[in-house]
Amino acid sequence: MISKNKYIWAAVSLGLFFIFVVWFWAYSIDDAFVTFRYAENMVDGYGLVYNPGDQPVEGYSNFLWLLILSLCYLVGLPTYLSAKMLGIVFFLAAAWLWSRHFRREDNPYLWMVPLLFLATPLTAFWAVSGLELGLYAFLIAAAVIQYLRKSNWAYLFLSLIVLCRPEGIAISLILIGAVWFLNRRDECPNKRFNLCGVGITLLTFAALTISRLLIFGYPMPNTFYAKSPSTLHGFLHLGRMLSFIAPIAIFFAVGSIMLVRKKLHEKEMAVFAALVIAQSIISSLASQIMSFHLRYLIPFLPPLFAVAFYGLGQVKRKPWRKILLIISILSIFGPTYSVYQWVQNEKKIIAAQMDFIRWAQNLPPETTFSITDAGRIPYFSHKHFYDTWGLTSSDIAHYGFHSLVEFLRFPDYFLFVGHMKPDGVSLAFGTEYLIFKNRDFATVYTLSDVFSPPDADVYQKGYYYLLFEKNSVALDSLLKVRPLIK
Repeated sequence: MISKNKYIWAAVSLGLFFIFVVWFWAYSIDDAFVTFRYAENMVDGYGLVYNPGDQPVEGYSNFLWLLILSLCYLVGLPTYLSAKMLGIVFFLAAAWLWSRHFRREDNPYLWMVPLLFLATPLTAFWAVSGLELGLYAFLIAAAVIQYLRKSNWAYLFLSLIVLCRPEGIAISLILIGAVWFLNRRDECPNKRFNLCGVGITLLTFAALTISRLLIFGYPMPNTFYAKSPSTLHGFLHLGRMLSFIAPIAIFFAVGSIMLVRKKLHEKEMAVFAALVIAQSIISSLASQIMSFHLRYLIPFLPPLFAVAFYGLGQVKRKPWRKILLIISILSIFGPTYSVYQWVQNEKKIIAAQMDFIRWAQNLPPETTFSITDAGRIPYFSHKHFYDTWGLTSSDIAHYGFHSLVEFLRFPDYFLFVGHMKPDGVSLAFGTEYLIFKNRDFATVYTLSDVFSPPDADVYQKGYYYLLFEKNSVALDSLLKVRPLIK
């Protein structure tokens, strides 16, 4: 009965996707504005730099997305709006590719995969985020489908995946390796096709690496070094995120186990499982923000859903299978409230940021700041910013954060995140606190303003921006007393 109403369910899925897009439209992740700034600086003739006049540092991790946004900016389209609209278009295109792929499958549930992919609030949330996730989802869908069909178009999409994300080389090689391994028992495993896939993928990566070495001096993006401390926290964070879609995650695990028990005879499902597991491990090995709301697993949701439905199909009793199917479908809406809360909180942060941006736009162009939130504020302020997180700072990414070094930059202003207390301030980030606690900080810098949403009580806990202004006279006096501080 369900399969006879596919078009109705497709319309419902699309409707839910656009409802969530409108609901979450105000959201845009701060990281995306780093790429926007690079894209516009490149088109404006400053090169691949975060600050005009600085040495090139690859503070973005999405080269292909950067090129696309640069092209949009070059033809006069607003970068911010272009990123949102393209995110929506690419996610829709990915869902369309998966729907065409699964329409002839014997499994009675697989036709629902692209519909659930669009209906989950996580897809719409990331579609409007400004990140390259829609593009990545489209490329993953195209590469997997074309490679499984042994189409030469797969080579193009494998190369584009390498250009899109730092982990693209690993994902492309895992896709090729999984297909090659699963076809090894065939009489004609098509070695030439696989060897060409490996060769083109490695050539693309080699060309990208050489260009990085020539321009930036490092083989990987600066963000790779800034976000890659391997800790247990990433895996724990991924587990918390997967708990929002627990039934789907459980059946994915069941499906993966059954694939192994059946000696991987379901080749397509085995490839899907390998890709999802690989991306999960990669995301967890990086900073835990990579697992935030399943961030880089979103493009892999269709393969995840497919394996989960395969696992669900192992339930023998039809009534139980139907009940569990309904529970699994409903579970995709599990993150809705969490995402909604995040968007509402983000609106408050944006209001505080815009309060500062309006003030900063009146300052001279040469004014310098140190900041942790390296995205939206620098993008709209058009001033020189030191990034104390390290995304756009090769010193921090490669040699670690040193509070004294950051203090000794002596920017005109430090912009810290936190709130006021009757006896001082409370800062949100440990790096900012370490700078603030430097022995001479209070001598050189004084709190001059607090930027917050309208009607906010800055003495209540919140995400506000505390502005510390440099006292040049005090700094000159300090340098006379301690000349070695230079």
